[in-house]
Amino acid sequence: MRRYCYAIGALLGLLSPTLMILLIAAREEEMPRVVSVWPLLAALGTSVASWWLQGLIYALLARPQLKSLRVSDMFRVDMAGLFVALISPIRGAELPYKAYLLKRLGLSAGEGINLVILRVLLDAIVLTPAALAALALYGSALPGVQNPNLLLTGLVITVTLATFIFLICRRVWRRAGGRTLRPTGTGWQAKAGARVSGFLKDMHRSFTSYWRPGHRSTLVYAGVLTTVYWAFRLSAGPLALMAVGWSGEWIPVVAAQLLLVSFVLPFVPTPGGGGVRELGLAALLSGYVPEGQLLSGIIVSTGLSH
Repeated sequence: MRRYCYAIGALLGLLSPTLMILLIAAREEEMPRVVSVWPLLAALGTSVASWWLQGLIYALLARPQLKSLRVSDMFRVDMAGLFVALISPIRGAELPYKAYLLKRLGLSAGEGINLVILRVLLDAIVLTPAALAALALYGSALPGVQNPNLLLTGLVITVTLATFIFLICRRVWRRAGGRTLRPTGTGWQAKAGARVSGFLKDMHRSFTSYWRPGHRSTLVYAGVLTTVYWAFRLSAGPLALMAVGWSGEWIPVVAAQLLLVSFVLPFVPTPGGGGVRELGLAALLSGYVPEGQLLSGIIVSTGLSH
């Protein structure tokens, strides 16, 4: 029964981007076509490399807790989480699922949650400055960005909120490590309080393990690998356009992807951001990439993603 549910979810996850592509294609008379094979192969290679890098980053972050963990194990965890993200209508549903899979590999619940949170924070640390710089430098080159100053203000507010949330989480971690919560009451209340106390202390112990001798450079290496990961992932879009005959500059296309990935897709309710991603790329790049090539490039890029 579970396999049928997975298959139905996968079909539904493909439905929204397919509908958006058909909507965009309704205005075009030119059929999508691939005119160059090597950019298509390069885009496929960068996609595979980015998937492998995700597993490497998770394995690196788990190194203070698990000494014998293999990258292939984390690769499977990330790909399973990616599948859930592509079929689930709930944003972030893959995060607790990844924590569950990490627990099956030997990590505790607190260590798994802490690992997933750190991975999300690394993405935010890398993407937010890049998106701000792309908007400030190349926002005027994107026809879909009508008011760069308004978007820039929104990005600054988002960064401020993310920083505030990070500080609150750090304070909770410190409190959890500094004292033990004493549950009151009897029965299930005492058991629930003990579980919460143990979970918070477990998260604090996991977080502080990165500052032990021999592991202090772990977060730095993970940040570098995260930067490389996004460089590979964001290059797939321009390569897909090159495969259909486009020969323009990469930076505006990368800037459009950065804006969507950083500040649009995390808030849309569709599975994996399907449909919104295609419509957003069409809106942002409609005046920069010819419509026929843009449609073909979106189809190639979406096909590689799924």
